[in-house]
Amino acid sequence: MALLKRQAVAGNVSAMTDLGLNLLEGIQDRKGRSIVRRNPSVAVTWFREAARCGDSTAAGSLGYAYDIGLGIRRNRNQAIRWYRQAAKSGNSGAASNLATVFRDAGSAQLAFQWWKRSADMRDGDAAVDVGYCYQYGIGTRKNPAKAKLRFRRAIASKHVTQAGREAAMYHLALQYVDKGKLRYALPLLKLATVDDDFPEAAAVLDRIKAESDFVPCRCRRFVDKNLRGHTRCLLHTR
Repeated sequence: MALLKRQAVAGNVSAMTDLGLNLLEGIQDRKGRSIVRRNPSVAVTWFREAARCGDSTAAGSLGYAYDIGLGIRRNRNQAIRWYRQAAKSGNSGAASNLATVFRDAGSAQLAFQWWKRSADMRDGDAAVDVGYCYQYGIGTRKNPAKAKLRFRRAIASKHVTQAGREAAMYHLALQYVDKGKLRYALPLLKLATVDDDFPEAAAVLDRIKAESDFVPCRCRRFVDKNLRGHTRCLLHTR
């Protein structure tokens, strides 16, 4: 940390960003003891310096700080500004975060555009969001074929979280359920529920096995169901 600080003070942009990242959350050892104390406000200072020098990681981190109010007062316009700068430099995470800002503000079309840009940078989780938008016509024209393509890309992606991959499997499975092609839906649902943390998928799987009528949840996973940007899910109010 001392070396990073010396390099940052000397004008090394990468050191500025690394120093900021270490200070943002702090560093703990395996026993949870603090090795580097977190200092978000100082981290923001270094992010700003590095971002002004064109570092996309710093710009994205600065946008995040403004977005959630970490080390600085929340400011949506500033979050958008720095996310946009980072995204234009190829930062897929910033593009995806920018999409989330627009989604939460009710701007479905802008959210879709930025998720698509992030997905085009090979972000697998953004591909799930793009697929969801295509599947249910959110911020773009409904297109099940394009939705299927995006879900398959997400499932095969090397840059997707496990939760994102499972969500892609689930919504792709619902396409097959809607078409009555349960033999294609079942393998996807089984994979989505393999670690027992996806109750919506497990419920659909159980109902299919029981050969009983059911209404599947069509909400986005881990997203407040009262936010705009969901399809009309008959199981939940909007």
